[in-house]
Amino acid sequence: MGKKGRGKAKRESRKARREADKQREAELAALAAERAQRRRRAMIAIPIATAAGAAAFAFGLDDARLAGVTILVGGLAFLMVALAGLGGSVRPRDRSRSGAIDFGARD
Repeated sequence: MGKKGRGKAKRESRKARREADKQREAELAALAAERAQRRRRAMIAIPIATAAGAAAFAFGLDDARLAGVTILVGGLAFLMVALAGLGGSVRPRDRSRSGAIDFGARD
């Protein structure tokens, strides 16, 4: 095999690698979208379930303290899911470039 044959093989391997990278990126993007959708659903379901549980305890069992605890726990659960969703949507900083790190003013 001559030089031309090796160059063609390299090009084909690079092309196959790029295609595999594109496919992997698409799979990761689909997985991230699925996770974001799950978080959104939880952010909707938690307050509804909390309100329903608190109403059942307050009106059905006439226990205001249990209703208050239910609201507190539901509020904390909602806060955790909301903060996780907010943190999950933030992109990490690119620290691979040397200019990305700022050491500040030097004396």
